Amino acid sequence: MTRIDDLITDIIEREGGATATNDPKDAGGRTQYGISERSNPDAWKDGKVTEAEARQIYLQKYVVGPGFDKIVDSQLQAQLVDYGVHSGPAIAIQKLQSAIGVAVDGKLGPATLQALEQLDPRIINNRLVAARIKMIGQIVVKVPSQLKYLNGFLNRALEFL
Repeated sequence: MTRIDDLITDIIEREGGATATNDPKDAGGRTQYGISERSNPDAWKDGKVTEAEARQIYLQKYVVGPGFDKIVDSQLQAQLVDYGVHSGPAIAIQKLQSAIGVAVDGKLGPATLQALEQLDPRIINNRLVAARIKMIGQIVVKVPSQLKYLNGFLNRALEFL
């Protein structure tokens, strides 16, 4: 398996694997392998998501599409993909751009990638963990029904320290 395959396997495990859920407090609706019906209705047309479908969605929407496959450091890459799955790739990129001091546009372009090459990936990774934790707090304050997920959200972010 490649590093990207392993990264996707880790995402699927964090997202609960093959177990399908339909928590009314989860805005994504039905979810399997972390693939929500709301965000991926085509994957749910037959009433379920296969692992192969989930892997392809993760690869296209959360690795290649946003450009996270261009991130050299494996820990930083894994966190950006996970952050993108959890909050959307554009938000993950915006938080990265804020953490490295480049223009924030939500696109992983040459200026962002060049700036990353000049910085210690461990420091950037930890800054992203801090940004995630702050954002999680803001989400729970704004949408109190998400409080039931707080420990899981925090554990997920802290896994990348």
